[in-house]
Amino acid sequence: MTHAIRLAKLQKIHSEKAPEIIRLTSDANTSNRHKQLIYGCLNNLCRISARLFGDLSSVPGNYDLLEEAAELDKALLQLRSLVGSQITVRLQQAA
Repeated sequence: MTHAIRLAKLQKIHSEKAPEIIRLTSDANTSNRHKQLIYGCLNNLCRISARLFGDLSSVPGNYDLLEEAAELDKALLQLRSLVGSQITVRLQQAA
């Protein structure tokens, strides 16, 4: 699969799913476990995006694709950060 196709698929996933992810994680009725699963999926997408960025940067002349990949990577990281901020953490204190 070419770099351009991989990038286009990742961009499509992001543009289609981001609004739904934001809606779900902002909803107080969404369980913490569900939010954690969404965060894990976004973490995997961030890894895929980073790998694609690395592949693109190793090939000379892909500057337009490299810029698009950088923007996508930034958007995915922001979305993951937003989801992470919605996950409540329970701290246990020693008695």
